[in-house]
Amino acid sequence: MRTHGIRGRLLALLVTATTIALAGCGTTAPPAQTSSSAPAGVDSAGCVQGFDPGADYFPEKQQLEFADNFTISYHGSYQVVTVKQPVVGGKPESYVLLRCGAPKPELTGELAGAQVITTPVKSLFSGSTTHLPALEVLGKLDTVTGVAAKAYISSEVAKKRVAGAEVTEYAAAGTPDAEAIVAAKPDVLITDGTDSPAYATVRDAGIGVLGGGEFLETDPLGRAEWLKLFAALTGTEAEAGPIFDKIRDDYTKTKELVADAEPVDLVLSQPYQGVWSVPAGGSFAGKLIKDAGGSWPWQDDPSTGSINTDLEAVLGKSGQAKTWITTANWRTKKEATAEEPRLAEFTAYKSGKLWAPSKQLNDAGGNNYFELGVLRPDLTLADLVAITNPDLLPDHAFTFYQPLS
Repeated sequence: MRTHGIRGRLLALLVTATTIALAGCGTTAPPAQTSSSAPAGVDSAGCVQGFDPGADYFPEKQQLEFADNFTISYHGSYQVVTVKQPVVGGKPESYVLLRCGAPKPELTGELAGAQVITTPVKSLFSGSTTHLPALEVLGKLDTVTGVAAKAYISSEVAKKRVAGAEVTEYAAAGTPDAEAIVAAKPDVLITDGTDSPAYATVRDAGIGVLGGGEFLETDPLGRAEWLKLFAALTGTEAEAGPIFDKIRDDYTKTKELVADAEPVDLVLSQPYQGVWSVPAGGSFAGKLIKDAGGSWPWQDDPSTGSINTDLEAVLGKSGQAKTWITTANWRTKKEATAEEPRLAEFTAYKSGKLWAPSKQLNDAGGNNYFELGVLRPDLTLADLVAITNPDLLPDHAFTFYQPLS
C-alpha cells in the first residue's frame, strides 16, 4: 500500500524530493450526498434496464482541469479511462468502464484487449492509503473490500471499515498475494503505482487491475482530481464535481493571499543517506512551495523531479534562510540532528523555525500528510502559507505541519 510497506519506494522519493502531499483528526471534505435520481434507463443500482444502443447512459460527464496522467471519454454505455503512466515510465493503459446491465461492446483498435470493468463497482481493492479519502468523501468507503496493509491507514472512518475480517489485507509484508486477491474476487484492484508479477495472475482471473498513477501528477490539484476516477468507478460523478470544485476554489483563494507578498527564502527537504534532494521548480513540491510564497535556490530549474545535491551545497546556498520546511516524520529537533548532526548549523534550526508534516503521524508510521494530503492540497497549502506568511493566516489551525520542539 502506497504510504509504507509497498509504498516504501514512493516514500523514499517523497522524503528525498520534498514531495508535499484528513482523517480522524477532524479536517475532512464533507461527505457526498447520494444522488436522488438515476439516468434514464438506469435503475437505482446504476444498472441499465432495457438496453438501447443509441442511448447515452452517462449524462453526467466529468471534465478534467488539472490532471494530466489520466483521461476519461464517454461512449454511450461505457467510459474509457486511459492512464498514461500506470507505473513510472510505463506505457499507457486503457480500461473500459462498462455500465452494468449493458452488453460488452466490441473492442477494436487501441481498445482491443483492454480490460473491461463493470461499474458501478461493488468491491474494490486499494493498493494505497491515498485512495481512501476519495472513497470516503464520495460515500463509497463500503466498496473497499481489500487493502494492501491496514496498519498505515490514518482515517478513523477507514480504519473502522477495514478492521473486520471481511476486508482482505493482501500485501501486509509488501508483496501482493495473488491467491488472496483472486479468492476474494473484487471487481477491481487499483494499484499503488508499482507493478508486481501477481497482477498478471489477477488479470488472468478476470479481475480488473487499474494503475494508480496519481503520484506522477505534477500539479497538486491534478492529484486531487483523481477523485473523479473513483467517481467514475463508483457512479458518483454528480457528487465528485462539487467536492473537487470546493477544493480547487479554496486552494486558489489561499494562493491569492500571497500573490503580492515578498517571496520567503526557505530551506527545503533534508538529507537521506548522504543525498539531499531538493524539488525542481516544475515539480509537484516546487509548485506547492511557489504557490505558498516560498523561494529556494533551485526554483528556476523547470524539470518536474528533484535535484540531487549534498548538505554542503544546501548549507552554502540556503544556510541563512530563516525558515525550514522538511518532509520528514521528525517531531523534535533532536531527532533531526540524531540523523545528521550538521543540521544544527542552519540558521533555521537555531531560530526554531523548523517544520515537519508530522502532526498526524500514527504509531505504525502512517502519516495523514501522505494520505489525505493527496485529496486536500488546499489544506497543505494553507499550512504552508501559515508558515511562510503567518501574518496572513494568524488564526490558522495546522492540519499536517508542526514546528519541531
